[in-house]
Amino acid sequence: IRKEIPVYLSGSGRDTTAEQEVDVYVKAVEYTGAKAVKFKIGGRMSRNKDTYPGRTETLIELARKRLGDKITLYADGNGSFNAAKGIAIGRRLEKQKYAMFEEPCPWEELSEQKKVADALTIPVAGGEQDASLWRFQWMIDNRMMDIVQLDLNYNGGFVRAARVARMARQAKMV
Repeated sequence: IRKEIPVYLSGSGRDTTAEQEVDVYVKAVEYTGAKAVKFKIGGRMSRNKDTYPGRTETLIELARKRLGDKITLYADGNGSFNAAKGIAIGRRLEKQKYAMFEEPCPWEELSEQKKVADALTIPVAGGEQDASLWRFQWMIDNRMMDIVQLDLNYNGGFVRAARVARMARQAKMV
């Protein structure tokens, strides 16, 4: 039984500049001692549009520069990109040594997400919006992502989450 559970800081938005967003997390890491941070990139289900031009690219690089190598960085695309743009952004994340790229493509466009996952070395997470146990089994069997990352509310609670976790564990996924 675990006595500690690692967590990461998340929850800010896209209504800030890249510089403001990084400042929020630099201060939060100093205050909490957190060892990991997840940034929201892209424009949220925006078909490759950013909050403003260049925000994502600036944020990716500035976060690593300001937070350093001791903080684990994650990025959440919230379905912002098609496969080609997701791969391009993913390569930037790899260069800056991010540890995970969550939901680069719209959640229902599984073939696009698989293209991104197959093209990158950074683990791609998905499944947050899904609620079907059958669909989770299919996504796991077909390796549509590297990390199964469901949402407790969308998926139906802890029991269903445990079922999905068991499916992923049996397939030797994270």
